[in-house]
Amino acid sequence: MNNQQCKAGDLILLDVGAEYANYASDMTRTIPVSGKFSKRQKEVYNAVNRVKKEAQKMLVPGTIWADYHVEVGKIMTSELLGLKLLDKTDVKNEDKDWPAYKKYFMHGTSHNIGLDTHDYGILTEPMQANMVFTVEPGIYIPEEGFGIRLEDDLVIQKKGEPFNLMGNIPIEAEEIEEIMNS
Repeated sequence: MNNQQCKAGDLILLDVGAEYANYASDMTRTIPVSGKFSKRQKEVYNAVNRVKKEAQKMLVPGTIWADYHVEVGKIMTSELLGLKLLDKTDVKNEDKDWPAYKKYFMHGTSHNIGLDTHDYGILTEPMQANMVFTVEPGIYIPEEGFGIRLEDDLVIQKKGEPFNLMGNIPIEAEEIEEIMNS
């Protein structure tokens, strides 16, 4: 909800962006109101961050967007199993058109970004060097009363991992807590 007073124990999900020289950005961080994540919040936060780190490694020339999302879904499923939000039966009985992980991560992992926050891109063509994508996994747990999303903008490189345009902005749970308590 975005119309309630923020209280200790709550999290604030900040989805922000700026424009510069006609180019857009899109960033999300989730921060604890009290300056410290609960044990469970930190477990979920770190799971989302692990998914993000693995997902961004796949942003390389030749990657097909649809295949990328399938692979990210597998990583997310593994994290949700580890968090005990899904069990093996959920995965075994999942609908192929709506995988089990979608209960907690219902949006896409990435979108093109450039002249607009959700920029146009031909998603059936392989990714190429110099394309810019967001990476924004999230886990939303209504029954526990919180959700976490982390997002950065990345430029695909000719070789190697993509360049994170937001790589100098704190994202690790410990960094967030340290800044909030300094």
